[in-house]
Amino acid sequence: MPQPPAVLAMILCDQVITDVETNKKSLIGIFDQVEAVALPCVVHELHVYLSLTDGHGTLSTAVACVTVDEGEELFRGEAEVEFADPLQVVELHFVFPNARFPSTGEYRFQLSTDGQVLLERRFFVTYPRNEGRAPRC
Repeated sequence: MPQPPAVLAMILCDQVITDVETNKKSLIGIFDQVEAVALPCVVHELHVYLSLTDGHGTLSTAVACVTVDEGEELFRGEAEVEFADPLQVVELHFVFPNARFPSTGEYRFQLSTDGQVLLERRFFVTYPRNEGRAPRC
């Protein structure tokens, strides 16, 4: 079984733009929570950017959003990743159109390779506050 890679970054955002000449990535609208105007809360397009290194061989990679209480999987993206060299940095970009959150509360984005969870990111859906600092859905 291949060694799991080291996770350099797992970032949720509105958009990932790739420069066609340099292959550099620009992450637009980084966030870790949304305010629900109505339920279910639907985020039009939720992007997850990943940067991995120290991997060996071919790995089945997945990002899943799960509920904290029941561990129910709401949505998932999968990709095969090939590490030709452990020093290589692999960037992945998952897009989840119409990401649906049934209620307010805490959720987790889980990154896994070959079925082993490597990292979890907290994500919150809240009711609107007066500050208006979080994106709304």
